Amino acid sequence: MIEFLLHIPAYIKVGVSFAGILLINRIGMSLGFAIILCSLALSLWSGTGIPGLIFQAKSFGRPENYLLPVVILLLLFFTESLNKTGRMERTITTLKSWFKSRRMLLAGLPALVGLLPMPGGAVFSAPLVASLDSPGELDAKQRVAINYWFRHIWEYWWPLYPGVILGIRYAELPAVTFFLIQIPLTFAAVLGGYFFILKKIKKGSLENPGDVTPEFTDIFSALGPIGILVIISVLGSAVLPKIGLTGTLSSLLSMLIGLILAIALVFSGNSSAWTSSLGMLKNTGTWQMVLLVISILAFSATIKAPLDPAGSTLVTLMRDEFINAGIPLAAVIMLIPFISGIATGVAFGFVGASFPIVFALIGHNPPLGVTAATTVCAYAFGYMGMMLSPIHVCFVVSCEYFKTPLFENYRYLIAPIAVILIASLILSGLYYTLM
Repeated sequence: MIEFLLHIPAYIKVGVSFAGILLINRIGMSLGFAIILCSLALSLWSGTGIPGLIFQAKSFGRPENYLLPVVILLLLFFTESLNKTGRMERTITTLKSWFKSRRMLLAGLPALVGLLPMPGGAVFSAPLVASLDSPGELDAKQRVAINYWFRHIWEYWWPLYPGVILGIRYAELPAVTFFLIQIPLTFAAVLGGYFFILKKIKKGSLENPGDVTPEFTDIFSALGPIGILVIISVLGSAVLPKIGLTGTLSSLLSMLIGLILAIALVFSGNSSAWTSSLGMLKNTGTWQMVLLVISILAFSATIKAPLDPAGSTLVTLMRDEFINAGIPLAAVIMLIPFISGIATGVAFGFVGASFPIVFALIGHNPPLGVTAATTVCAYAFGYMGMMLSPIHVCFVVSCEYFKTPLFENYRYLIAPIAVILIASLILSGLYYTLM
């Protein structure tokens, strides 16, 4: 019996683990504990045993893994400090004076934060979305959908995202060409989000108390810390790779430096709010969020743990199982990134796990049309898997922040993702035919 269970296909093992996470969370266990429990079960089921658990523990010795919980904790403290010092309220008042449409602001704030490739950045935009719904007209699932979906509309081509940089590398396309063929997917994401998420929200304008245009000093006071965080993070992502710090590590270090400077700016002239802001450390929800991030990292390590001396992993086994089953090439190009997206929950993960295989399958030096069609199709399907992944940090922290079960939020994502699916197939066909 044990031998039979160990030889069950990898895709079934991973699929059952994901279903287990959703089921256990739905019956009441916190998402962080559900992921840790299923991660341990998957490690034992895959046959890695104690070495697999050791591999998970050692993965937290990598800087990008132990820095992520620190950055998330500082992000939570940053948003709390913006609230306690009154800067968050001034931010919203300022934006209300510029834009009257509530729909535009609800989508625009997460999108603005999305230009900054911060891990778990949805935890930063979530309070902004909540503050725009002070009457409480939206239910928690609508808030999650808005915050989560519009946070990620740029991730197809925005050059600050590690997944995009890695995609350019494997596709071997000029950066400008990559951006141009991918940008239409952002328009598709906006359309899908508008028609299936925003349009369900009651149309209306925001009140601007006093209808007074803020002075420059008011605008800087409200948006200054956020601006500092964005600028430092962007500059760091550009400069740090030049000294050998690349990928997720450069993004996290940039975020860390930006957060320290931004927090310092928040408390300049408001030192009395320091004690009240630290009160968030006594909040159980704060540490549940940190546990959530740690559990996701543990699960990620589980699917990357070597299963044999050759270095096979659950992801590579799933890839081989699909290919050996005789699935058509086009379907493999869709399935491998999609499964990798679900399994890793990050763009950098699905690109790194699937693109080397996808582009090896289309052969050496393919025509431009084939490369462009494959790039758009593979990236879009990986993206769809990532957005549906129950271990996507932004998804789970959005659900945690708005106190809604993960499973119940999927119905808000299916229709916008269907728009991405249709757009990717149309674009792939056009590029293959015309280029």
